[in-house]
Amino acid sequence: MDTVTFLAFSTTASVVVLPVTCLASGAPLVGFSPKAWLSLAALGLFSHLCGYLAINYALGHLSAASVSVSILAQPVITALISIPLLGEFLSLQQVIGGTVVLIGIYLVNRRSSMGGKSPAAPQTV
Repeated sequence: MDTVTFLAFSTTASVVVLPVTCLASGAPLVGFSPKAWLSLAALGLFSHLCGYLAINYALGHLSAASVSVSILAQPVITALISIPLLGEFLSLQQVIGGTVVLIGIYLVNRRSSMGGKSPAAPQTV
């Protein structure tokens, strides 16, 4: 099954199951401000749709190991975007943690691009 078809099926299933779950749990489905609805629409379009398509596109062009490790950058990028958009501040622990994650992603992808060889490994001819 191609990516777009799978995305259509999974999104349709979510559209059916999630309202039923909300109703069963007593969570409201109406009464939100237009800003809240726009935020939800943006989350659906950018985080869900674009993110899913980008990951699947990457899997077609890069190794699964590189893609799976690179996905760890998502919370770091989200935190960085939240600074100008939401006026959030990052703690020192968050900055250190994000830096460690980005360094780890760099090291894994650098190693993957070297064919899995350690940078210090001797080259054989």
